[in-house]
Amino acid sequence: MATQLQFVSAGAAQGLVASVARQTGVEVAGSFGAVASMLEKFLAGEPCDVVILTHAQVADLAAQGRVIAASCADLGSVPTAIAVRAGDEAMDVSSEKALREALLGADAIYYPDPGKSTAGIHFAKVLDQLGIRAMVSARSKIFPNGAAAMAALGEARGRPIGCTQTTEIFAAPGVRLVAPLPRGLDLETVYTAAVNAASTQAQAAAAFVERLAGDEARKARIDAGFRGYAIRSATSADHDAIRGVVAGVLGEYGLATDPAGVDSDLADLEASYFSRGGIFEVAVGSDGRIAGCCGVYFLAGGTCELRKMYLVKEARGHGIGGRLLRRALAFARSRGYKRMELETASVLKEAIALYAGAGFRPIQRKHHAGRTDQAFALDL
Repeated sequence: MATQLQFVSAGAAQGLVASVARQTGVEVAGSFGAVASMLEKFLAGEPCDVVILTHAQVADLAAQGRVIAASCADLGSVPTAIAVRAGDEAMDVSSEKALREALLGADAIYYPDPGKSTAGIHFAKVLDQLGIRAMVSARSKIFPNGAAAMAALGEARGRPIGCTQTTEIFAAPGVRLVAPLPRGLDLETVYTAAVNAASTQAQAAAAFVERLAGDEARKARIDAGFRGYAIRSATSADHDAIRGVVAGVLGEYGLATDPAGVDSDLADLEASYFSRGGIFEVAVGSDGRIAGCCGVYFLAGGTCELRKMYLVKEARGHGIGGRLLRRALAFARSRGYKRMELETASVLKEAIALYAGAGFRPIQRKHHAGRTDQAFALDL
């Protein structure tokens, strides 16, 4: 008998969930829709095994203990984009001017709820920024979620246009992607899956989330419209790649690794992190290569340490460091840690700025690594 899992999920992930469920023989039930509505359902106690919402929302739920923090796994980022009917010619939307002309030239504009849907909220702001919201108000066709908006667009007549997230465009018959919104008006939303802390099928749910975010489903994620960097829990198969990232970043700044000393924790992540009440995560590109890492290491007395937070050069500038740090803090809070410490080197200026922005303050302590000269702490 097939396992049935209940979902409370952003509509952006519905196509991907269905695809992976078919591959694994899992039956899918529950709710898929606008993120604000799904968050309301989850907080109201709608039974579910897996929740899929924005990265920030899931991080907050993890910190509150509402989802299992160690199960959190990114699916990737999703652009908000323009769509037309499958048989229609794609118009130019590559600039603010071109997009404005395309929208004004349409006799109907289909998009999701501007009050509760990620794409709808953003698209309403885009219309305001273009100065045409009032001008197109009578032509606006608004639906509860992107899937419904795209279904209606596919059946529309005349010269319609639509806007929602790429995953909802790819999943809808009768419509096709034109292009993501142009730079300056664009939006990339990261979605994260996690196991509901109240799930009665936590083990099966965790296995599905792991599959959903793992290498086996990478092609399915790309085909569904997800892209960019995803963050997941590290496995033993990642050891060599993680050591390569750490050595490469340290070498870039003229620092050396210490395999027999402070970096010996990378020899066995299970023993060093997971079995001690910590976690170790990796950032993975859409090509499957590990581009960054971050660990939470148990110390004593309600204190944990942020360790091995490194990103290769090409992964910087995409907000990955902030996501890794937010997840680490959420995990630490969910486990009841009261304080997080870290040590770093003065040459790592970008990292220090990130820590300071998150509220870490300088402290005096004995350094574990010879390559470090600064230490910071944050009361959780």
